[in-house]
Amino acid sequence: MAQPIVVKFPAFFPPPIGFRDDHYYGLRSGTDATAYWVDSRIGNDSYPGVDPEYPKKTIQAMVTALRATADIGAQIYCAGEFEESVIVTAAAPTYVSLIGHRFAPWASDVAANPCLTLRTEGWTVEGFEFQPPASAAGVEVQDDADTISAYKTVIRNNKFDGLWSGLYGINFTGAPHRVDIVNNWFIEMHQAGNDAYCIFVEETATGPGSPYQGSIVGNRFSDSDNYVGGNAHIVGFNLTLVKDNIFEEGVLIIPAFYLDLRGGSRGYNIVTGNYFGGAYTTGGGYFAHAATPNSCWTGNMTEPTPATVADNGYTIAVPV
Repeated sequence: MAQPIVVKFPAFFPPPIGFRDDHYYGLRSGTDATAYWVDSRIGNDSYPGVDPEYPKKTIQAMVTALRATADIGAQIYCAGEFEESVIVTAAAPTYVSLIGHRFAPWASDVAANPCLTLRTEGWTVEGFEFQPPASAAGVEVQDDADTISAYKTVIRNNKFDGLWSGLYGINFTGAPHRVDIVNNWFIEMHQAGNDAYCIFVEETATGPGSPYQGSIVGNRFSDSDNYVGGNAHIVGFNLTLVKDNIFEEGVLIIPAFYLDLRGGSRGYNIVTGNYFGGAYTTGGGYFAHAATPNSCWTGNMTEPTPATVADNGYTIAVPV
């Protein structure tokens, strides 16, 4: 008797319902990552969080549980609304993806604490609407040049809404390198002293240094006290790509500093393909590296008024 023909097809994994899938046909052919689930509406922190029907309630509980699993490359899917200040310690697994459902709102439960503090390597954060508190950041990326290093962090596809009181959208403490900030929207970072920033480097001159080898790409900056800069203009970014961003002139809030890169210890930033609102001058809030103009600031669109801008509206030199 002839043997039956057996055809084996690849394993089929449907995408997580309500979240982005990893294939343009809407299907996944396989996965090596473990999925975990958090839902503030139906979750319970006593649940293991490995089943979307039995998710954990808080992000911190899920992050803490991951420390015991050492699950490198895990994916945490988060739905609902969150009010907590989460700390991802240096003991947490690396290269974890923290994914919000439809820009899940995330505020801090303590005004002095960031919504999310990252202290370990390679985490990706996307899909949230961070609402930074009055005395801290939406996301803080830390590095102490010793035991804590959140280098290779990716922060993408989020909203940072200061709601007229948030201090920082993203804050750097230390010099974590290769941090990519991509396709986010920052709006209404505001303080009474007009010292709020969308992206800020907080360290002083005595700190471990300035972030380097990262990127700020494809972001939109709107109506905030300041957009990108560093503490007292003495710390900033080095060897960083700043590309394809929109720095709006501002209507409800006029920024004092649009893009201030004076503080980096080395400079050598590449600034190109951006739209610069307002006046492309130092008086207008644009600054290249302080010591030597060793950065590239060509090919940005702005009003063709100063000598550093060609007649077609593209920048040809650093702002002066």
